[in-house]
Amino acid sequence: MRKFTKFIWIILAVLLTLIIIFGVYFYNLLNDLQVDQTGVITPETAVTYPTVSGINHILLVGVDSTSTEATTRSDAMMLLTLDTLHNNVKLTSFARDAYVNIPGIGYEKLTHAYAYGGAELLIETFRQNFQVDVSNYVVIDFKSFIVLVDMLGGVDASLEDWELREFNRVANENYRKYYDGEDGFIEIQEAGTYTLNGYQTLAYVRMRKSDSIYAREERQRLVVEEVFNKVIRMPFNMYSKLFKQVLPYITTNINPFDLVKLGFTALQIGTDDVRQLEFPDPNKGIEGSLPGKGWVLQWDEESGREQLHEFLNQ
Repeated sequence: MRKFTKFIWIILAVLLTLIIIFGVYFYNLLNDLQVDQTGVITPETAVTYPTVSGINHILLVGVDSTSTEATTRSDAMMLLTLDTLHNNVKLTSFARDAYVNIPGIGYEKLTHAYAYGGAELLIETFRQNFQVDVSNYVVIDFKSFIVLVDMLGGVDASLEDWELREFNRVANENYRKYYDGEDGFIEIQEAGTYTLNGYQTLAYVRMRKSDSIYAREERQRLVVEEVFNKVIRMPFNMYSKLFKQVLPYITTNINPFDLVKLGFTALQIGTDDVRQLEFPDPNKGIEGSLPGKGWVLQWDEESGREQLHEFLNQ
């Protein structure tokens, strides 16, 4: 019996050692992240909606630049919710033209908050207008998005005939501005389902002149979901390569240790139940131009928040 107990302790010691080795290894890799030490740690804006234990929100921000430190508007804003209470993942995309009250600035388009004050002001804008208890963010630029998608082997998407002209125009723009590879530009000439490479996938989520902002944000959610699925299901030995190539291009205020914990939470939840929401509700918003503001999307703040939190907390 004593020999058996000793054997069990040896196995546990080996497993613990492996866990520590892998933990230290990935922690060191994550140190390549651009961690914003001045980022939002203790937000100033209190939220009136209750914080539900087991539900964590991370603001994902895509910026129209080749650097996450550049002063620019946020091209895409999405709330990633890891819900261990209901065992699901939620993706909520926010319209860049949503008319919101930016603290210290006044009513403007949501996309302008990042240009005025970076991720910190964008977080405060989210907390004030949407009453979401979020303080963590991840900012990714266009170049790193291309690297990430290429690392994952591309993203599957369908294109219709009427989308091709706008798609190829934006894809060619992305190729010239953000792509570092030696391959020539690939133009898609007929409708169908394709595995898009990095700069093509960026075009797929950016193009908007061929349809509506809602269709554009739906494409963004679909791509984020597919990327999330691929990262969760990729072979374990591929993570180090992924981290080394992508993380140096990402800025966040989440420290490496907490990021590892969030990663394990995502692995635990899995991808069997990924839910999506477009906000504000396309059927309830009022679209139109305002003097000095341009084209904006106005929304009913009280009912909008109720709808948002009902989705986030179930």
